[in-house]
Amino acid sequence: MRIRYRLMLVAAVALTVSLLTVMLWPASPVAPGAAPSEPPIATGPGTPAPESVPPKVVARERVEPVPASNEERPATVVALAPGDVPPEPEVANPPPQENDAIEPELPQTAQWRLEKTTHLTALLGRDVERLEREREDAEARGDERRSEQLETLLSRNRARLHELREELRELGEAVKEESSAE
Repeated sequence: MRIRYRLMLVAAVALTVSLLTVMLWPASPVAPGAAPSEPPIATGPGTPAPESVPPKVVARERVEPVPASNEERPATVVALAPGDVPPEPEVANPPPQENDAIEPELPQTAQWRLEKTTHLTALLGRDVERLEREREDAEARGDERRSEQLETLLSRNRARLHELREELRELGEAVKEESSAE
């Protein structure tokens, strides 16, 4: 832990020193973009005196400004090699994409609801059995808190299971009525 804090401290100090160095660095004698009246004088061992600098080094070339957008510059043309495929031209307004047809929703008949409810009842019945086993295991371990939690879940699931079974009876009658009406 201490090593991590020391590393973070060293990194913070290094960052602070580098920021201060950049902020306090002496400013350039020539403003960028301004044409100097005299060339900067290089001093140091092995540099020639200003009088001996050749005139072409002193003279600056004027650089033409580069256009801001691609539209103003001419395009670069590259010859196609054998086997190359030329790109397709860009289309300003491409045609809209064709979407797949939306399939109509299946009718939710009484038979369909009966099958779904039967499936849900089976799943919930398995959950109740699993929770009963877990509650018995928790009681055998002496874990009263977990046993109480599982008992609460069991009571809720049993109530929902009872509601689903009632709904199954009603849907069974509705299926009989629906099949007799056809």
